Amino acid sequence: MNKRALLVNDSRFESLIMRDMLNDLGYDVEFADEFDALYEAEQFEPNLVIVNYIMRKTRGDKLIKDIKTSIPDSKCLLSSNNIIKREKIEESVDGILHTPLSMFTLKDSLNRIGENEDVIRFIGKDISYCPHCSSDLSDFNEGIVFCPYCGKSIKQQASNK
Repeated sequence: MNKRALLVNDSRFESLIMRDMLNDLGYDVEFADEFDALYEAEQFEPNLVIVNYIMRKTRGDKLIKDIKTSIPDSKCLLSSNNIIKREKIEESVDGILHTPLSMFTLKDSLNRIGENEDVIRFIGKDISYCPHCSSDLSDFNEGIVFCPYCGKSIKQQASNK
């Protein structure tokens, strides 16, 4: 079974960026707006739903509550470029994504809600620069599997050394 994600966001640009990141992680992605999100969720049956917090007629946490009523097993993340206080939102929200996203942040959020199989973990300090983006990784106390700057895997390169 393929992993499926539903993006509910009124920003087309932000949705396209998230879609590309999720596609890279193996997700089939569908888009919905706040008005057809519940219908799309019921039809698409996503594993993951990412909903923007502030929309025209509703708040994302309230929409997530409705989606969780129909699809209780789906993992639902609330996204916003504003700071969201956890105690101010519906408890049905599984996690919060602060946008704009990096691949590292997305993978970390998916790991925290148990949705990402490719767990971010420490493997020992074998590499000091990312082989993809050349970022300096020497500030990290432990070696890492994903570059915190570009989000690409460095596990293979580190284990070859």
